[in-house]
Amino acid sequence: MEIYHTPVLTKEIIENLYISPNSTNIIDCTLGEGGISKSILDNLDDINIIGIDTDKSILDIAKKRLAKYKTITYMHDNYINISKCKKSFNIESTHNIIFDFGLSNYHLRNTNKAFSFDSHNILDMRFNENDNLNAHKIINEYNKQELKEILMIYADFPNNANTDKLLQYIIQNRPIDTCENLKKICLNFHRNLPYKRALQNITRIFQAIRIEVNNEFENIKNGLDEALSAIDVKGKVFAITYHSGEDKIVKKIFRDYKFSTNIKKYNIVNKKVIKPKYEEQKSNPNSRSAKLRIIERIL
Repeated sequence: MEIYHTPVLTKEIIENLYISPNSTNIIDCTLGEGGISKSILDNLDDINIIGIDTDKSILDIAKKRLAKYKTITYMHDNYINISKCKKSFNIESTHNIIFDFGLSNYHLRNTNKAFSFDSHNILDMRFNENDNLNAHKIINEYNKQELKEILMIYADFPNNANTDKLLQYIIQNRPIDTCENLKKICLNFHRNLPYKRALQNITRIFQAIRIEVNNEFENIKNGLDEALSAIDVKGKVFAITYHSGEDKIVKKIFRDYKFSTNIKKYNIVNKKVIKPKYEEQKSNPNSRSAKLRIIERIL
């Protein structure tokens, strides 16, 4: 079985897990190909894991990869439904909840999903194929202001005349059917830029569209709220992010819970964000932008 994605910061996650005196229950909310869960099961005893993923195709890969482990179960769902997950599996105690908000290499290399701008397939970018909104609809049906807002919010594009010209050029070239078509249109618009810089801009455009398709920022907020409500006393919530928008959301929510006047009390475990060590960055260049934040419930 070919595995595309190398998980990041697994050593740091394992070192910081809350280990219950009895068996330890973990919810891996972004199971992917199962890399983080596999590392935990390989290194710790008496661990029970529920792996959640909204993408059925990648969940099936994880099931095959982790078939020898008898203490992991699976749920095809969005991680915003942690309460539903606990009820479905009759879980009373939740000791650790883990999120990895990055895009898996599986999605970038799976041309059927059409996440990569080198894909010849129809624009899609849905993690869950049952969702109604896809990239094709966004690129071909959103008006200029709607497109501008997602580029500004999700990819830090400036609110200036050049962004307006880019969007007008995209709209003039509709219909745009494939990832490759969109890439060529954007490259033509950026033809006066160095190729590498043009590709960086195109990557940000694809990032913004993907986030909009999958409602990622709102899901991060809702998923963390669900996790922080579901976690037991002494339990921990782990969140790995890869770009500033995600990290700002995690940082704000963790701070809001730390200083909340609610009955439940929380403490931020790592005062400074945890980043991959040099050795990991060298062996896995995709880890360089990763940031890990951890919060624990103390009351």
